[in-house]
Amino acid sequence: MLKLNQIYFRKFFLLFFATAIVVSVVGYYLFDKIEINNYKLMLQNMINQFDTTYKSLPNIDKAIKLINKKTGVRVTLIAFDGGVKYESNREIKGMGNHIKRPEIILSNRENFGSSVRHSKSIDKDLLYVAKKTDNYYVRMAYPLKNIKEKFFRFWIYAILIFLTAMILAFWITLKINAKVSYDLQKIKEGLDSIIDKKYDTIFDGAKCCKEFDIIAKQINRVSKRLEKRNRQKNKHTRKLKELNKQQGDIISAISHEFKNPVAAIMGYASTVLEDSDLSQNIRDKFLDKVIKNAQKISYMIDRLSMAIKLENDNFTPNITSFDILDTLNYAKDILLQKYKNREIKIDVLNTKISADEVMFENLFINLLENALKYSEDEVVIRLEDGTVKVMDKGVGISEEDIENLTKRFFRVEKLSWDNSIGVGLYIVKYILKFHNTTLHVRSKLGVGSTFSFSVENLLSAKP
Repeated sequence: MLKLNQIYFRKFFLLFFATAIVVSVVGYYLFDKIEINNYKLMLQNMINQFDTTYKSLPNIDKAIKLINKKTGVRVTLIAFDGGVKYESNREIKGMGNHIKRPEIILSNRENFGSSVRHSKSIDKDLLYVAKKTDNYYVRMAYPLKNIKEKFFRFWIYAILIFLTAMILAFWITLKINAKVSYDLQKIKEGLDSIIDKKYDTIFDGAKCCKEFDIIAKQINRVSKRLEKRNRQKNKHTRKLKELNKQQGDIISAISHEFKNPVAAIMGYASTVLEDSDLSQNIRDKFLDKVIKNAQKISYMIDRLSMAIKLENDNFTPNITSFDILDTLNYAKDILLQKYKNREIKIDVLNTKISADEVMFENLFINLLENALKYSEDEVVIRLEDGTVKVMDKGVGISEEDIENLTKRFFRVEKLSWDNSIGVGLYIVKYILKFHNTTLHVRSKLGVGSTFSFSVENLLSAKP
């Protein structure tokens, strides 16, 4: 049982017994007085009735004895000097003077006089009521024992009714408590589930009262919000882990990419510096190697810088009119210096477009290099029906990886040996976005890939 229920029941029982005792004691004395007053009224009514009829009675003594027999009421007629004239319960002989009886004294001052006392003449406790009439003091009395017995029976019935009502109240309380306990237990379980990060627990509704139902709905609402927040947190955690892994791979790739040219620069430069006997021809070759490796580092830094600028919208295109074929030939020459013994086939006629020439040089270099990296056959670039297509016969790309190709720092897991930093196609996507066109990729594993984008809007544009 919950502590709240224990406190509730403890206080309920204390209140119940305290109420029962107080009601019993107070009620007893209160009803006792009420009952005696009722009998006083009864005796007063009997005296009034007797006062109107006794003068016409042929035999008063017989009449009062009949009243006593039928009602149990003692009737006494007392002369004004205190002497007893008639008595229903005994012989008048030997009875003392009654002028100083309390009820007689009071009847001289008031309409009725009354007292509760012990009668020596019949040895009983009686309730006396007296009235002064024209000829006598008419006094009637009723045994207290009879009053008490009737009152006690009435009191027992009242106590039984009270106990029945309290038992019924206790039973109802038990039912309510069961519902309260159920709701409190459900609320406790709901809160425990939230503490244990089990947010799928649903409280279907309170059995007890509206307040608990409101609490239950709030718990469900909090649970759903925490569940949503937990999903977001888990998603964010997964993204962070993925990003950390990507960053680790990127750092590894950048380190590897920078390591070779830096080592080459250091090697060639040290040789030139330390060997003064080198021929001019060899010296020039070594210096040329140093310059090319430095250019390679500069090129990689430029690519990273451009990726950051494009994402932060810090790049403004410089729109000019240029021949797309010239730009492709420039990109081809740049790439064939790195990928010797490879073939790039350009199937494009002289075509003017209005765009940022430097950005398009970067775009074609990235697309062509991407094709050269993942294929061994020739790479073909073609312009037909206003669409540029770069085609290779390489390893191909899975459907899952195609969706992620243009994300920054993304590299196909199976091709991580490439040590690419994963910004080439990301740059391509943003360059095309700046020119209001989109990159499309079609690929089949083991067959090859085609990267394409429309330049129709650029063909019609003016610088």
